[in-house]
Amino acid sequence: MRRLLAAAALSALAGAACGACHRAGASPFPGGGRFLAQRVARRTTTLVDDPAWATYCPADSTLVIVTLGRRWSGGLAVRATQPLDAPRDFQVQASLGEVGTAVAAFRAPEAGGARVGVAGTVRLAVTSSVNGRFEIALPDSGGARVSIRGTLSRVPVSRLAAATCSPP
Repeated sequence: MRRLLAAAALSALAGAACGACHRAGASPFPGGGRFLAQRVARRTTTLVDDPAWATYCPADSTLVIVTLGRRWSGGLAVRATQPLDAPRDFQVQASLGEVGTAVAAFRAPEAGGARVGVAGTVRLAVTSSVNGRFEIALPDSGGARVSIRGTLSRVPVSRLAAATCSPP
């Protein structure tokens, strides 16, 4: 259930704003940092190299980073207490678990549902913004695993009020 919830939340955030913002020529993340994700195979292909924004919910210790690209959208959710006092690694899995875990989802506009990461690592350093790198294994349309590598640079973080982000 958590896997579906995390994937749906990341996909919905990415899909909802993507079309309207790009048609208008505006970024949904003014002043945002960058989210770069590349598929690594025989040839490296850039999926996303676009602005990003992050929100942190102290009630459930969840940091969500989202990007809305013209070709792909993506997001990471990590379970972490803030602020991080040192760089930290988060283990990617299919569902968000305890502190130290992460979920990753990427979606091509024509693909329908998001592809959810099944393994990998997200390394973050968070001060007033999010900086880090990640390497994630995703299933492709044929069921084989593909490697996605990327970086997060100066992604601004909004801290949500505990009452607005806690589950009912």
